[in-house]
Amino acid sequence: MKKYLVIFLCFSFLMGNPAETAIKNSNVDDITGEKILIMATEKEDGETNLKSSQDEINPENGDAETENQESNSQYSAEDIDLLARLVHAEAKGEPYRGKIAVAATVLNRIKSSDYPNTIPGVIYQNNYGFQYCPVRNGQINRPADKDAFRAVKEALEGNDPTGGALSFFNPSKSSNRWIRSRPYLTKIGNHIFVK
Repeated sequence: MKKYLVIFLCFSFLMGNPAETAIKNSNVDDITGEKILIMATEKEDGETNLKSSQDEINPENGDAETENQESNSQYSAEDIDLLARLVHAEAKGEPYRGKIAVAATVLNRIKSSDYPNTIPGVIYQNNYGFQYCPVRNGQINRPADKDAFRAVKEALEGNDPTGGALSFFNPSKSSNRWIRSRPYLTKIGNHIFVK
């Protein structure tokens, strides 16, 4: 499907006004259970932007992004689904703010030179064992709920309630000395977030 999407977009750009081009992306539809419309628009400088119907587009401020906001085009639908599944597995039963925090820690790791620079790289990193329990126990393979997808979207928009945490743990479930030795940043729900 992605191949056809790219071909369609390229053909549309060559044949007409990219601002009028719109298509449905059924891969994302299958993952999130929501229909998403991808629209191609052309900026004044000739650069082309892709926006989804889930992006908040405010005509008054155009395409301005905050400096903390991640580029959604940087991540594939599969990456976002994987991150949402991790959030769902790690933060089930936690407050919504805790779900955003879990997503933010993965994005913070991507920005750090100490960790892989992709969502799958961070989530599946095996350095003295897998970094996340849901990868070890298979919970990562269960579908995410809508709250997990919303939390991922907020984290991608720059919401980080942890203040830059790279890791988290539940003190009632983890006795790992390394994680407990990390600098404390905050506690949200049952998780302690550390640098």
